[in-house]
Amino acid sequence: MKRLIARAALCVPVAGFAATFDVTYTGPVETFQIRVAQDELANCQAKLRDLRQRPVVTDGGWFLPSFIVDDDLPRSVCVTEA
Repeated sequence: MKRLIARAALCVPVAGFAATFDVTYTGPVETFQIRVAQDELANCQAKLRDLRQRPVVTDGGWFLPSFIVDDDLPRSVCVTEA
């Protein structure tokens, strides 16, 4: 009986954490445009590529687990000024 209570006590926080993330949202993704000069375009794209390799961190400093995808996070793209 004690083992059952211990297992339940360990599973409840994990289930609650997983339930806080709605992975079924398929709404529009916002895109931010970073306007740069033509000669800075490659540098901007390289920095964005580097940032996409890093793990997603919440405002509180917690790393999001690898099973949570960042498809609903805003996107950033580099564009040249006309």
